Amino acid sequence: MNILPQNLQEIVEEYEDELKTHFGRQVFSELVVRNQGHILVMLAENLDLGEIERVCQSYHHQEGPGKQPTHTVDRLVPALLVGWLYDLSLRGLEKQLNTDLMVRWYTGYGLFETTPDHATLGRFENWVLTHHPRVFFDRVLAQIYVEYPEQRQQTQIGDTYAMQANAAQQGTVAIWRRLSLRALEAALVSLPEVGQIVSGLNWVALFGPPKEKHVARLTSEERSERLVKVALAADDLLERLQNALANHSENDCALLRQTLGHLQKAICDEVAIQDGHVKVRQQKGSYRLGSATDPEASFRNHGERDGEPDITLGYNTQVSATKDGLITETQAHTGAKTDQQTIPDLIAKQKEHHDVAPPKLIYDKAGGTGKVRHAVDQASGGQTTVSAPLPDYAGRCDRFGPYDFSLSEDGNSLTCPQGKSTDVAYASQSGDGRVFRFFSFQCWQGEPPPRMKQADLRKRCPLWEQCRDARQGPGSMRQVFISDYRLLVEAAQDYNQTQAYKQDHKLRQRIERIIAELVRYNGARRCRRIGLSPADWQAKMSATAYNLKWWMRRVARNRALSPP
Repeated sequence: MNILPQNLQEIVEEYEDELKTHFGRQVFSELVVRNQGHILVMLAENLDLGEIERVCQSYHHQEGPGKQPTHTVDRLVPALLVGWLYDLSLRGLEKQLNTDLMVRWYTGYGLFETTPDHATLGRFENWVLTHHPRVFFDRVLAQIYVEYPEQRQQTQIGDTYAMQANAAQQGTVAIWRRLSLRALEAALVSLPEVGQIVSGLNWVALFGPPKEKHVARLTSEERSERLVKVALAADDLLERLQNALANHSENDCALLRQTLGHLQKAICDEVAIQDGHVKVRQQKGSYRLGSATDPEASFRNHGERDGEPDITLGYNTQVSATKDGLITETQAHTGAKTDQQTIPDLIAKQKEHHDVAPPKLIYDKAGGTGKVRHAVDQASGGQTTVSAPLPDYAGRCDRFGPYDFSLSEDGNSLTCPQGKSTDVAYASQSGDGRVFRFFSFQCWQGEPPPRMKQADLRKRCPLWEQCRDARQGPGSMRQVFISDYRLLVEAAQDYNQTQAYKQDHKLRQRIERIIAELVRYNGARRCRRIGLSPADWQAKMSATAYNLKWWMRRVARNRALSPP
């Protein structure tokens, strides 16, 4: 029923769009006034997205003529940010934009405007991931550094957490079959002659008969037989396609080459094939594939947790934060990459993108080796030292270790606990350092006896049993490895006895709380996409959401403390 007079109804119809716009502005204005403590209101007052929007201005449709998107960048940027702040999927973000008035206001959509669907949001996110994966994290962190400059020089704390791959773990045969199928799909697109290439391939061995028995019902002999058959067929397919690619430019068939690389690695990690014979490797390859769905994911083995093996298929994600809780850098690496290998990158990336090098990085035992300390020192230009427990060098064996020997100031001679010295040293073939040699004549009074049974033990060095293995004869030499990083380790040994070191490691537990917040409330536990680059993007966006909440908590606290 029409409740308006005829003349007023005509006015409403004539100015409908203007009235809707005015009504929407009034609603949003009242909404903001009533919700001054809402995180989006505080972000609108404090966070400048202009630089991110300028970086993303080149975004356009990837298909068709490349026309400008219907939903503009200045709306898509805050929309994407809201999705990570609320830990929403793309479909969840679509719904939130449609139903949450505060989100509509923050992203710039009017009360009656159409908001983007999940496909539009996904296209934009994929474009940012591909072209500017650090832009959100770096620009937000740069603004926080402006507001809180003391954070640039604070001590930092580091650790890793597991990010689960968006893929189920598969068995060896399943991985070979899936990668073989993917290689054939890529070959159909890239190689016109693929039918001739695969002619005569043993399809039944490769993919199994129509009603193949499930792997769980196979005996060990049947399982081994299937492994051999599939390995030979997959290797045959690999060889045929690689030979075909030899006639093409290296820049052609990129997807096929990548898939064949994964297939070759998956086969070589598990078996050795020669002259049609398959031998299962006892020592498996490094960075083994756990799933054909995400070949860049590997197994992260972090010992035991609550009596169970702590092994995750996915990614090993490094994170560093100031002692006040601001995340300064985060990076995802394939799961099998160790903490020691990735610690220096935490400092190097901060130096590269923000010109920040903390005076101290607190870490667990993974950061305590001399090699890691040296790498961090190099990455920071000598500005950052590592505070971490040292490995138990003395506990590795019951003999004298390298640090029981004294190195001269010039580093050219080494003295044993008994006072004997040597300057005979050779570059180590297995580590960064030198191997010093103590000869048998230095450890005996007179000529060493040919056999220990004939020896006068009174003429032997009194520390012989602490220095030599019981199986070594009287003519054996003692070799001592001296690391190139010995001075750093010795400095750490002294520092780790101080009160300052004890205070450092009272702070270390704070990083555990930060990681808990990342994985529980900011979407950092399970990968949303497939691959290392998307995992790294996700880690950075989760850290961005965390940092914004950290910032707004401080804003709210300062507002509460300031006089009205």
